[in-house]
Amino acid sequence: MNKEHNLWIGFSFGNKWFTKENLERLIHFGLKHTNQSLLIWIPSRLYATNLRYIDKLSRSESLKKAFEVGDEQFLVAQNIKLGLGAENQNRIIVANYDDTLTSSCIAQREILLREFSKQQEFYNLVMDIAFEILALRGRTASKERAESVALFVLQELPFFIDGVVKIGTSIVHTVVLYPGLGKIDELVMVIRNNDNFKLLRDKLNIKNSTGIVSIE
Repeated sequence: MNKEHNLWIGFSFGNKWFTKENLERLIHFGLKHTNQSLLIWIPSRLYATNLRYIDKLSRSESLKKAFEVGDEQFLVAQNIKLGLGAENQNRIIVANYDDTLTSSCIAQREILLREFSKQQEFYNLVMDIAFEILALRGRTASKERAESVALFVLQELPFFIDGVVKIGTSIVHTVVLYPGLGKIDELVMVIRNNDNFKLLRDKLNIKNSTGIVSIE
């Protein structure tokens, strides 16, 4: 990795790989290879979608738990940051979902939701990811349940397609470090390169070159 990109870490509450020790190792790796700064992205409120439709919690219970685990992980990341030297502390940005929900991200999310609603090729690709998530969690799969889980995928997809920027800052983080992304990296490549998705690309107005690095 040649430090051409600013890197980000997409934390996942459903991935058991993300222990404090592994996150610490990943942060040290990211600092070595990022350009200006390293962003640690905590899904927080977004996680409520999975809790609601995978674990079948009520809406209020889903939000309560999502904020609790999000705040807990945010604190873990901040404590790791505080354990570093001053120079590296200044190079780390810790942000949750709402911190990165820029106007551009919101616009792209609506475009993706509209494309999904057409129930064509894009719909099928996103549904494949949703069914994979349900299978990995050991949950019973149905079309209705997968469509609900697909909402999580559609809400985080703009970050993989066009990068992550914390509101109030200007640095765009364009390469994500993640242990085994599965089908979502394939979907990003299809959107960015497949001729069938040229119209969708034009609507999304993608400005950044992004990438995904599998770290295991």
